[in-house]
Amino acid sequence: MKIRIDIWLHRSRMFKSRTQATSACREGKIMINEKFADAGDNVAEGDTVKIRMRGLYRAYLVKEAADINLSKQDAKRMYEEVTAPDALEKFRQVESAYREWRTGAKKEAGPRPTKKSRRDMDKMRGKS
Repeated sequence: MKIRIDIWLHRSRMFKSRTQATSACREGKIMINEKFADAGDNVAEGDTVKIRMRGLYRAYLVKEAADINLSKQDAKRMYEEVTAPDALEKFRQVESAYREWRTGAKKEAGPRPTKKSRRDMDKMRGKS
């Protein structure tokens, strides 16, 4: 069975919405069998889909191309990850560095100021 790539990406829970999957296709982040995919291209069982995340490609083998909604746990049966181990390790390193950067930025900034503290800051700056 064949199905549109944007629908398959959404049904397999690779993207939260079909709109995000379509945008990823438009931006050149999706490849089907080593060819850049448009949102309307079809994917069948046995095809290899590559998705660019954080500058690295992750490869997935399509095991099921059914147009059905599945739970998050059941959606994993639609694909099998076939990314090379060294590329997967590099992706994990990039992902952990990104998480550290995000949490560090949040800790430095602190919580949002309250309305009272914003008024106090405005008084100090000479604004009324």
